[in-house]
Amino acid sequence: MDAYVNERLIDRLETQGDDELRALIARARDILAAREDKRKKEAIAAIRQLAAEHGLGVTVKKPARRRGRPPKSKSS
Repeated sequence: MDAYVNERLIDRLETQGDDELRALIARARDILAAREDKRKKEAIAAIRQLAAEHGLGVTVKKPARRRGRPPKSKSS
């Protein structure tokens, strides 16, 4: 995008109400999450293909999520 288009977009955003901006932000987050998910799937597929080409099998596990509060840091 060029500077003119960005400037016009910002001008339009500034005229929107709070609810419209929140909806736009939520939609943008959804789009970004979908893109990130697609990139991860493509990377996993490429890793599996490369491993298979060399006679290897690969299992990709999602990292475990920690539940609850993080531990308190020790102050010095």
